[in-house]
Formats: sequence, C-alpha cells, structure tokens
Amino acid sequence: MEDGPEGKKDFVARALPWVRRAFTIGIVAFILWRLTQFGWGELAANLPRNPLFYAVQVISYAVLPICEVVIFGRLFGQRLWREWPVMLRKRALNNSVLGYSGEAYLVFWAKERLGLPRRKALSAIKDNVLLSGFTTAAFAIAAAGLLIVIHPALLDTNELAKSGERSFLLFAALFLVSLAVGHRFRKRLFGIGSKLILFIIAVHAARLVATYSLQMLQWDIGIPEGTLMLWFTLIVVQLLISQLPLLPNRDLLFVAFILEFAPASGVDPAALRAMILTIYLIYQLFNYFALLATTAMPTARAYGEEEIREPK
Repeated sequence: MEDGPEGKKDFVARALPWVRRAFTIGIVAFILWRLTQFGWGELAANLPRNPLFYAVQVISYAVLPICEVVIFGRLFGQRLWREWPVMLRKRALNNSVLGYSGEAYLVFWAKERLGLPRRKALSAIKDNVLLSGFTTAAFAIAAAGLLIVIHPALLDTNELAKSGERSFLLFAALFLVSLAVGHRFRKRLFGIGSKLILFIIAVHAARLVATYSLQMLQWDIGIPEGTLMLWFTLIVVQLLISQLPLLPNRDLLFVAFILEFAPASGVDPAALRAMILTIYLIYQLFNYFALLATTAMPTARAYGEEEIREPK
C-alpha cells in the first residue's frame, strides 16, 4: 500500500481523470433526463429555422483559429496563414478529446514542422494560455460588474444583494492582486516582452468581443423576441461558468443551466432550450468534422501525433 506524499500524489493523479469523466457523464445523464421530461418532440418542433442562424455560427467558429494564427505567428516568429488547419485541429482536440491535448499537439507540430526547439514551443504556448486566461477573467469581472450596475433588479433582496456584492468584490480583489503579482514577476512568468504581451492580450480581447457579439446576434436571430438584457445576462453566466476551476465540459454545464433557467427567461422556454442545445451539438459536429478533415491534410499533422504524451 502506497503512503506518504508521493503515494497520495500518484493516487490523485490517477483518480482525477475518473472524477472528471464521472462529472461529464453525470451532466450528460441529467441533460438527457430533462430532455426526456420536456419531450423530444418539443425539441424537434422548436429547432431554429432561419439559415442566418447557422451562417453566424460558422463565422463564430472561425474566430478563435484565426486569432490563434495571428498570435502564434508572432510567438513562433513565422507566417502561419497557410497553417490555419493546425489551429482548427488544436481547437477540436481541446473541445472534443481532452483539455490541453491541443496544446500538446501544437508542441509536437511546431517541433516537427517548424523546427522549433521544444522548450521554445512550450514557452510560447504557456504564455498564450496564461494571457488567454487572464483576458477572459478580466472580461468576466467587467461583464458581471456592468450587469450589476445596469440591472440591479437581479439582486432584488437585501440578503442576495449583500452576498452578490461581496462575492463580486472578493473576486475582483483577488484578480487585481493576481494582476499586480503577475506584473511584478512577469519576466519570470513569461518568455516574451511587454509589447508582445500587450499585443496578445489585445488579440484575445478582440476575439472575446467578436465571439460574444456574434453569439448574441445568433441568439437574437434564433429567438427575435429575446431582449438585449437577456442575452447579455446569459453571456455573463457563460463567462462566469468558464472561470470555474477544475471542471471539464463547462459548455455542457451551461446547457444544463439553460434547461433549468428557461422558464424564467421571459421567452418561450422550449425555443430557448432547443436553440442552446442546437448550438452545442453543432459545435461538437464542427469539432469532429475538423478532426476528420485535418487528418487528411499533411500540413496539419505532426510526425508521430498518435504517440503524443506528456513532454519531458
């Protein structure tokens, strides 16, 4: 029997993937159970019919790969516009296979296709992950604060108001402390200079604005009677869920939230449930199609990709 710190670490390392799988299976089971209660016929009858709804989703899906072509072009010091399938594959691996498997793939691809030293590729990808997380957290805080200011009725009881304000202020304070610490030790945290850090933050900020603006537009096309306040509220919820630590499949968690929130949304709950579930399923289809399509593209395959393992 293993004991001591090393044994405990090994146990946690082995158990964590199973905990995450169990969480995902539980969320999927809950969604299927609730959809069975609502009725699959209801879902089919309320699918979005407007072709523009699906066209906007295609455009929205392309935003992240395009931004990453720009970012990694700067980080790797090479023009990568012809290598856009690589970023499609990276996104699909992360979303539909395993979290950060796309980053592992990109390390091997950069080494084999671009001739970059593994250490440099790892450093560049680590910098991008940190800056992407920082920018998203900043957006979540800013969006939540703005929602509280423009829609104070969300905190319509004294107890809830106090709790919500305290939670927001604590989260904002922790973020500011982290920002100050990050700035103080930026030379140790990042392998790039301040100008490039600001450039990458700007690209990620533009990506978030474009992605969530397109998402609100798509929702408005799908359910025209929805209000801007409703869509903005759901965006804030989605951003906050994205910041929950250690949880896999946060998109599924958002779908589960919508299933329960729909009756209080002010729009047809059946239409809202059908729209959000349709968007999630289409994104998954896009991911699997991207994996299949890029498998046939030599430019998007790294040598020995099937043997990807944790870099030493």
